[in-house]
Amino acid sequence: MRVETIAEEIVASYEPFNNGAGPLWCYGSPTLTRDGERVFCSVPQVVPGAKPLCNTRWQLFVRRDGEPGFRLVQAGPAAAEREPCPLARLGGGRILLSINPKVRYRETWNTGESWACHPHLLQFDVGAPDRLPQIIEPVWDQDYEFTEHSYRGIAADAIAGEVLLLNIVGHEGQAWSFLEQGGSWAYAGLIRFPLRACYPHVALVNRAAYILAVSDVVEPNLEWRTFKRRVTGNEWDYDFRQLYFTWTPDIATTPFSPILTIATVDETCGHIRNLDLWIGPDGDAHVLWLERNVWHAFMRDVFFPGLPITVALKYARVRRGEVVERCTLERCEEDVNCRQGAAFEPIAPGQTADVPMRDPRPTCAAFHTPDGVRAMVVYHLVGERGINIGCFVRQVVPSLPDKPVSVQLEHPLHTFFTATVRNGTQPSPVIDLFGLGAEPNMVRYAQLRLADD
Repeated sequence: MRVETIAEEIVASYEPFNNGAGPLWCYGSPTLTRDGERVFCSVPQVVPGAKPLCNTRWQLFVRRDGEPGFRLVQAGPAAAEREPCPLARLGGGRILLSINPKVRYRETWNTGESWACHPHLLQFDVGAPDRLPQIIEPVWDQDYEFTEHSYRGIAADAIAGEVLLLNIVGHEGQAWSFLEQGGSWAYAGLIRFPLRACYPHVALVNRAAYILAVSDVVEPNLEWRTFKRRVTGNEWDYDFRQLYFTWTPDIATTPFSPILTIATVDETCGHIRNLDLWIGPDGDAHVLWLERNVWHAFMRDVFFPGLPITVALKYARVRRGEVVERCTLERCEEDVNCRQGAAFEPIAPGQTADVPMRDPRPTCAAFHTPDGVRAMVVYHLVGERGINIGCFVRQVVPSLPDKPVSVQLEHPLHTFFTATVRNGTQPSPVIDLFGLGAEPNMVRYAQLRLADD
């Protein structure tokens, strides 16, 4: 396998949001999709003078293969969003933008103004994306009060012309609504997780629905919470330590399965980030995540002395709600010679301490399928002192013993989305990457092509 670099471009610059989010904050649901020779992406824009939390507006960009650069085709009318707006594609030249504009003031927090929000879809014409979009209103099973903290997800079955939406309801669970091919929102419900579950990856294939999410709660261990507050100066923090999965073989007839915990690092105060979800032709769910056994070095030094910190890129195959395969794709370990036995030192409020790593450390990964049968993993590695190592591609389904292929990029992306089949992009040898690199406040795009040797 060879990987050719076709294009590297800047999409847009951005100002810091100062509202707790960022341009890739909705990392379970990509803000990138492809329709034929056109690539669409959405980038939030901070509106000058607007108050957080809803101080950004959406922007829709398009690029045509063979023509350099992205063109801004539409933007939201005003500052109304906190979070980025995911994209999806349906057949017939339809692009969907998931928006969540503010509609009613709720209260003021120390981080900004909280608003009741109105999640819905805008449908754009691929051939004329600058035309006014069609508004599509989902139907929920209850009259929920959604807010600017939506932690929402979207999946599109482009062949069937069907869509699944998720939106969080406080700490109760994820509300979902299903759009049938005929345009009816006929089914809806609420999925309850053991803990609040956020950043959902969602897939929809022939009415089989799959959801991957991570726990996101204030530190539940009182002793750890007290110690963190003393070190960082923060009154609260949020921890991500359990990876959840649920599915249904038919969203119209069968309830979602009991919640499966695929991975947990709860006992060592670790950190998990769900990275991607791909559904194979046999219905198996393939899962990627980053796992760090102890999130903060200062926690290890006091509560787990002598334990080397590790970071790993992990993979699992889930069949009908059960994990049937696991492996570690990349793993690095703390350089124990330069860290073990170090005295604990308080750090500045709002900062975290890191540790030197012996091997290249994975930062991000995503699936790509060139044909709907094979699955590749695109991932990024950094080395000692954060030195960039680069991006790589490795086939995992079917598994191959070959070494990962290095991608020749002038500006490697350390955090990124791919245009995925989960949001309706068709399988293709072309890999579209959209994300962040070394340049501050800059969103970049890279286009790669897979070729067999």
